[in-house]
Amino acid sequence: MNKKIFAWTAIFACSLFTACSNNSSSANEDSNYTRQFATAISTGETIFIGTMSMDHIEDLGTDFVEVGTRAGVVYYDGSLFVTDLDVGSITRYALDEHNKIGTKQGQITLAGAWANHIFFVNKNKGYIGAQTDTLYIFDPQEMKITGGIDFTKFKSENATAVTPGTGVIVDGRLYIGLLQNQNAYATGDTAQVAIIDIEADSVIAVAKDDRVAAVGSLDDSQNQAFVVTKDYIYTYSNASWGYAPGQIDGFLRIKIGETEFDKDYAWLISQDLEIDGYTEKGNFKHFAPFSTADGSVVYGFLNLMVDLKMVWKDMDDYFAYTMKPVKVDLAKKKVTPLPIDYTSSWASYGNYLEDAGTVIFAVSTEKGGNMYLRYDPISDAVTDIIGKPKQIPMWIVPLK
Repeated sequence: MNKKIFAWTAIFACSLFTACSNNSSSANEDSNYTRQFATAISTGETIFIGTMSMDHIEDLGTDFVEVGTRAGVVYYDGSLFVTDLDVGSITRYALDEHNKIGTKQGQITLAGAWANHIFFVNKNKGYIGAQTDTLYIFDPQEMKITGGIDFTKFKSENATAVTPGTGVIVDGRLYIGLLQNQNAYATGDTAQVAIIDIEADSVIAVAKDDRVAAVGSLDDSQNQAFVVTKDYIYTYSNASWGYAPGQIDGFLRIKIGETEFDKDYAWLISQDLEIDGYTEKGNFKHFAPFSTADGSVVYGFLNLMVDLKMVWKDMDDYFAYTMKPVKVDLAKKKVTPLPIDYTSSWASYGNYLEDAGTVIFAVSTEKGGNMYLRYDPISDAVTDIIGKPKQIPMWIVPLK
């Protein structure tokens, strides 16, 4: 497994929530308010996928389903699609009128395939990306595999699998990163994006660029490493989280409708980015998943472990406060630190751009502890949404 997945697993093995039962359940049957987000909690070696409301923190962790030690979740068509990576299963769960998790509606099992990426074309068709050479086509209603797109001919000589990872559907095309897994940690040295005609289920082209390493991510179930703006699809390489020395991290972009990377744009983060008081050029740094775009601006977390003179030794280092909440202007190549303290690496998934332009951050900081915060970019002010929950925040997935 790669560095970020390893961290996620390690943290989930610690008691994120103080109140979980041994069985999937809803502890408060009278809680008939609407949940706005899906989230994850864990005790021991088990993950629980649940739904939550920012207005009812007292019930956080009482509405959940049990999965394995690693998992992801995608929302579509009034249902949650939960990926259990350990067994390679994708399970669809109904949500009731209040977005509480209901009945199991079906399951697909791809044993050992690490299935984590789901892309929906419509109610009857979608794609599943897994650690195999195939992009699977499936029926979300019937929860059955109906076909596949074989990427074997695009596999590099030193790759164990040409894994279809992060991606996004725009104007009838699926743009999806080909990761070229070299081992459990390292992906390919070159950026590759397969462009799929979603009506014909055929490969239109594979855009390639050696200015950065493989773009996308294996463990990003929300597909946030591909950012869609008005004119471009920006895609990000984390250079195998630093596990492949010599790889280059950063952003490239493809103009919507075209099949090649923009030759005039490359933003090499570790090489180019310097922020006074935070990071120096040449120090390896990487971003956690981003929000959706507001113009060319996204929000996320920048890992500054090297600048803070820390190194990865073991899983406990993911409890260190190294992730700085930031605003990122992709077009202007500018990163602005936000007035939110460093959060720990495992609490660097939760960010959500609201319709009003404000941003929710789920963080766990040294001084403030566990918090859900709302950032207003106009006033540059931060407010605490729900006080100090006992539960450690992870990622948040909007139920809409």
